Amino acid sequence: MTPVLLNAARAFAMVSFSDGRLSPVEAQNFASFVNKEPGLNHSGHTEIAEAWEQAAREVHAVQSFGTALVTIRTEITSPADKALLMRVAQAALIADGRLELQENQAISSLAEALGLDPANY
Repeated sequence: MTPVLLNAARAFAMVSFSDGRLSPVEAQNFASFVNKEPGLNHSGHTEIAEAWEQAAREVHAVQSFGTALVTIRTEITSPADKALLMRVAQAALIADGRLELQENQAISSLAEALGLDPANY
């Protein structure tokens, strides 16, 4: 699995879990997003599932997004990859059919970690 795919899964899981739960529909929506996204759609089903499972385990294990944000900030440095992760995060925002304030805050935190202006997202 590529670092970009794994960090995309981390971003999606982080935003999704910010409301305190990860639902099966969010995992399905992540896979659907990856399959449609030009920067990620070369990934196979198994690779996508493994990335999601690892990201979900990480998010559940620490119950905090600090580690994920530091990892993402360290590994995602190109403008194209930063834009991709923000698209992933925005897709996660609506993945469970509910808009939650915590999810918006998670997107702002991700933007800040990537050195982007949260007001643009």
